Amino acid sequence: MKISKILALLALIVTIMSFENDEPQPEEFGTFQLYFDNKVGASELTLTEPGSTNYNYETTNGEKFNLSRFGYYVSKIKLEGPNGELYEDEVSVSASESKGYYQILESVASSHNVMLENVPAGSYSKVTFTIGVAEDGVQEGALGGVLDPAKGAWFWNWNAGYIGMAIEGTAENSAQQYVDWGNGAETKEKTFAVHVGGWKDVTDNENFVNNVRTITLDFGTTVSVSEELSPNAHVVTDVLKLLDGVNIDFSTTYSVHAPKAGKPFADQLANAFVVHHVHQSSNGHDH
Repeated sequence: MKISKILALLALIVTIMSFENDEPQPEEFGTFQLYFDNKVGASELTLTEPGSTNYNYETTNGEKFNLSRFGYYVSKIKLEGPNGELYEDEVSVSASESKGYYQILESVASSHNVMLENVPAGSYSKVTFTIGVAEDGVQEGALGGVLDPAKGAWFWNWNAGYIGMAIEGTAENSAQQYVDWGNGAETKEKTFAVHVGGWKDVTDNENFVNNVRTITLDFGTTVSVSEELSPNAHVVTDVLKLLDGVNIDFSTTYSVHAPKAGKPFADQLANAFVVHHVHQSSNGHDH
């Protein structure tokens, strides 16, 4: 009898333990940082004053230029891993804010860092993101955050949407003439502006095209996210690949301000971004 009672007690203990093991464990989360590093070929991107004749860069076909403004919108960030891990950054817009939209400005160092919160713990090996603002971010009425035109957002109009990437500077061969727009506004001689935007194809107007592009980059390895581990992916954006990709001639291409004119540049965007390396960080230290 004693043996039977002992066996019954053991069976009860095993049953209780199995129920405990069946209880859902709390899911673990961490953070993941993307750092966007803008370059011109192998050189760091340094901004100069509009109209400056200090041409510190040169394209493959010998076009000398500098840059006075460079930036782009990043949205719809997604992380994926080899074992089915998936994280999708929340994207939403309202009159007071815009979640999941980031404006990377060369002139604002803090904008280069995008911190993703509440990333499920696991291994990740690639990142996907959109350059530009797609249909769900182009809304009628006021928008908040980095999409707010009243706060300097790069909004054209309803049909054209937002400028997804802006490249401005001065080029030795630019045919741009000096223009006084009044009220202190002016366009300086030999400057250029390449604005890549547009969010939809309009069937009865070929000038409106969709220049929003989605880019997927492999890390070349896997990094782990947990409560203790917060990786960093260093993404390099190369302006020279955009300009060389269209074999730019600044004597004829110096004023790109419409979706159709920006399409050749949009088609080169996938070539301009690469993951240079990833850091596996733990408690503030890189590995």
